[in-house]
Amino acid sequence: MTSEKTTIVFVHYFGGDSGSWRWLEKRLDDTFESVFLDLPGFNATEPMEEPSIRNFSNWIKAKIEALGLKRYVLCGHSMGGKLVLFTAFLMKTHPPEKLILIAPSPPTVENMEPLEKKRMLRHPNEEEAIITVENATCKKLKSVKFDYAVNSQLRIEHNTWKWWINTGMNNDISWATKSLNVPTFVICSKSDPVIDTEAIHNEVLPNLNHVRLMSFGKSGHLIPMEASRKLGRRINKIMSK
Repeated sequence: MTSEKTTIVFVHYFGGDSGSWRWLEKRLDDTFESVFLDLPGFNATEPMEEPSIRNFSNWIKAKIEALGLKRYVLCGHSMGGKLVLFTAFLMKTHPPEKLILIAPSPPTVENMEPLEKKRMLRHPNEEEAIITVENATCKKLKSVKFDYAVNSQLRIEHNTWKWWINTGMNNDISWATKSLNVPTFVICSKSDPVIDTEAIHNEVLPNLNHVRLMSFGKSGHLIPMEASRKLGRRINKIMSK
């Protein structure tokens, strides 16, 4: 990419892929560029031999370098939030201008009940995928969005899926995030049933510097699908600063 505009690099949530952003994409200003990544093992892509926070973040770093981005912002949703934080840590010589974290998985440990982990490890399984979407949302999604959220789960390679639930969400990277010196914007919903406001205030914000919280209600965890218009306005405002 040769554009002089700032580029937002979007990193999807666990269970999603690049297409999970398409309802948001329509709401974004044309004053910046957007790149939507499919992480390895997601959207039926080739998986990593050894998935890890560091390896995924190095993969994102390599994508940024391959695109030749001079000015860029990292935006991550849920799992993607944790990954872009560590990517920013790795990009010491060419840091992002800003970080946008949407309902981010905490830099510490993302809590999930053992029974819920056991249920989610039954993968790929359409019935469980439907339950996962229902458990994560507050708004009733239109059928096209609901079906996409279900089917994107089923396209995730099994070992990659297991890695995040058994290992990735439990990895503590707060030692890295505390050293970041990048303006960071955390966008969350007060109604999120997955990453609740307690986790945001106790596990996310204390481990970040130069951070601003932007919250709203009436959305669950899948904010880019449930509240694409409202989220678009937030991101456009951040990018105009």
